[in-house]
Amino acid sequence: MPALVPHPRTHPPRVLKTAKIKITTKCNRSCDFCIFADGAHGENMPLELFSTVLTRLETVPFRQLHINGGEPTVHRDFPALSDAARTRLPDKVMVLGTNALTLARNKRIMAATLRAYDQVLIGCDDEHGNYDEVHAVVPRLREAGKTVVVNSVLEGISATRCAALARLCATYGAVHVTNHVHHIDVGQPANELRGLCDRYLDQHLMIEMDGSCYRCFNAMAKEDSEFSVWDEDFAAKVFAPRGEHYRFCLRCHEYTDSGAAALPART
Repeated sequence: MPALVPHPRTHPPRVLKTAKIKITTKCNRSCDFCIFADGAHGENMPLELFSTVLTRLETVPFRQLHINGGEPTVHRDFPALSDAARTRLPDKVMVLGTNALTLARNKRIMAATLRAYDQVLIGCDDEHGNYDEVHAVVPRLREAGKTVVVNSVLEGISATRCAALARLCATYGAVHVTNHVHHIDVGQPANELRGLCDRYLDQHLMIEMDGSCYRCFNAMAKEDSEFSVWDEDFAAKVFAPRGEHYRFCLRCHEYTDSGAAALPART
């Protein structure tokens, strides 16, 4: 009987879990722990650049499109950007990251959100100072069938407020989650870096205001940008092998050793 020849081990094709586009650095709040916004002095991503980003994303497989900022709803072209993404990427799960202030106060922005997005992720704590607005928009979003996740930073909310948000979410079928400040250096001990971060292997893509790209949501230092939407080989670079940590992995609360020494090329 001839010896059996083992088949070479194959990996399933890799797919981006999430592509996140930062469309503005403007915000209507100034949270101490936020490094992603410049208040009223920020900038908006031009429509032309946003269209280029969508063109690039059409060339790679991914599941979710996150629109974020800053506060994305203060972008002057928020409805147009949202509708363009929904039209050009009809099979993707559309996710909005927001503080809900504009949603509660502006019917046009709420209408655009209901029209274009499947999920709404809301930051809510003392820093955001948006408890009334969150209590107003959660029932409306849930009534429209949207998935709603309310996220509170534990360093910025009291136990009483946290419990009230949990009750609100339980009442209307939303989700309340809590976490710590993990994306800035607040003096936390250095991590013992071994394999690539487990979250990195999930394969996320962050696209910044200037089109620079990071394959991790927490890798925000300009030195960590690996490529940009202007690169003709963008799709290849999204799934290119990587065997190095990002600079911020040393301090990131979310670093978890995956045991993998390198991220393989897409098969």
